[in-house]
Amino acid sequence: MELTHEISNGMLVVRPQDRIDSGSAATFEERCAALIADGPNKVVIDFSQVHYISSAGLRAILVVAKQAKSLGGALTLCGLQGNVKEVMSVSGFDALLGAHPGVADAWIALGS
Repeated sequence: MELTHEISNGMLVVRPQDRIDSGSAATFEERCAALIADGPNKVVIDFSQVHYISSAGLRAILVVAKQAKSLGGALTLCGLQGNVKEVMSVSGFDALLGAHPGVADAWIALGS
């Protein structure tokens, strides 16, 4: 799985690509956990390049969100589209974590 990140305005922006499924969820979770441990605890996951997410991917997001919260931060989502947007809506993750059109909107929602 391809995953890029940047730290901008005191916020960690994680950009996974393609799929977060049973084959890639553990890697996604481990890489995000390491980034949060070393950097900002306000996290945005930008899904604009993700075309599929499975229940394993949802679990990984939940674990990462709990880690950010345990460190006094928060996690939110942006760039949801197509099937991924539908999965986030049906699962309630968009309501639980927040879903925003873009990174700038997510940044505002995190109170930065």
